[in-house]
Amino acid sequence: MKEPQMTRFSVVQTDIHPAPYVAATGSARSAQILARLVRERCPGNAFGIREGAAFGGPKSNGFIRDCARSLEVQRIAADELFAEADENPDQLVKWHVYFYDAGTGKFRFTVNAYLDHDLPVRAKCEADPELVGRTVIYGDPPAMETLYLMLDAFAAKQEATA
Repeated sequence: MKEPQMTRFSVVQTDIHPAPYVAATGSARSAQILARLVRERCPGNAFGIREGAAFGGPKSNGFIRDCARSLEVQRIAADELFAEADENPDQLVKWHVYFYDAGTGKFRFTVNAYLDHDLPVRAKCEADPELVGRTVIYGDPPAMETLYLMLDAFAAKQEATA
């Protein structure tokens, strides 16, 4: 009897072509957390995730691979997965959804969504003076229809409390 294949996900260094392998893990969310944590510890480098184990391709430098395997990074990743277990039991990718209020106009409220490990873009969103709310969702990239429904609900709530 053949064992079921576990889907693996890889962390790769996306600022180099072809993207060198950094680490592999068993879920999309754990790969995403590793990509974010390694980015925080190796500034100036960009990391992403990809479905499948990228063992056969080029390898990132040893320092980066060691960073991803370090006890500190592994412990933090495990703690985050455990903290999200009830909300995200399938360990799906995390998206941050940002709501903005321009104050006036037909398109007063706007919305954007970015991956958890996209730190530079998230930092810009979180520093935006028009940012008035945010939430997280787990799963596939949110469709524009989903984002607009979320925006409508958010705007209605804002208008009701104003």
